[in-house]
Amino acid sequence: MRVFILRVLQASALMVREPVLSFRAVCCVLALTLPAGVSLAAERRSELPVILFIGDSHAVGSFGIQQDALLRGTGKFRVATYAICGSSPQSWFQGEQTRCGYFFRDTEGREQRGWEAETPLIANLLAMHQPSYTVVELGANMYGYPPEWVEKTAHDMAMAIVNSGSKCIWIGPPQARIQPEPELSRVFEAMRAGVGQYCLFFDSRKFTIYPDAGGDGIHFNTLGEAGQRIAENWALSAFYAFSPVLKPPSQPVRAR
Repeated sequence: MRVFILRVLQASALMVREPVLSFRAVCCVLALTLPAGVSLAAERRSELPVILFIGDSHAVGSFGIQQDALLRGTGKFRVATYAICGSSPQSWFQGEQTRCGYFFRDTEGREQRGWEAETPLIANLLAMHQPSYTVVELGANMYGYPPEWVEKTAHDMAMAIVNSGSKCIWIGPPQARIQPEPELSRVFEAMRAGVGQYCLFFDSRKFTIYPDAGGDGIHFNTLGEAGQRIAENWALSAFYAFSPVLKPPSQPVRAR
């Protein structure tokens, strides 16, 4: 015991005489341990399951930005977001080109924006991310098409999602001034008929009102700050409706 106490006193004296050396020693220990901790946190994060979020021009704007933030904010999933202006379900099967804008954000939070891009193929996105959930916001670009076509193309996407092993959540199109009734309900019901058996379906019409004047008649962001609030509230309403079902699988998902 005396020998142990003597060694402790000697070590303490050395630290007092050479504080710079002791500080450097501490820094070296931190330098060795910190990367390991960071690496461990990154590894644990890489095991989180993925939510794939795809959408049209609404998802390029305030609605999509808010929805993306809400999904990431759960802390239980990694999120991959792909929003293509002008897209409908067929766009994601054919790789159609957009020239009116896109918004991508990967599972690490890296963001891409621009005007022109090729729509990613849904089959490739499902294979790459193997999502536990796929959240779809599509339908606003399907007005004027026969209901049978709307139902079939929506059904094809829903089937592609569930056949991949992912659960499907579908956010229907919002109200728009230039797409009044009865066309809105016609498209909406055809879409619900196509996906309702496979996807949890959210009725956006109940939570969106497009003003009688101002804007371009369809995009909320063209209404300025008031429209941005409508879009964000729409995103919040949809998220609160389906978020109770967002449960990570019992077994961790390894990085792919």
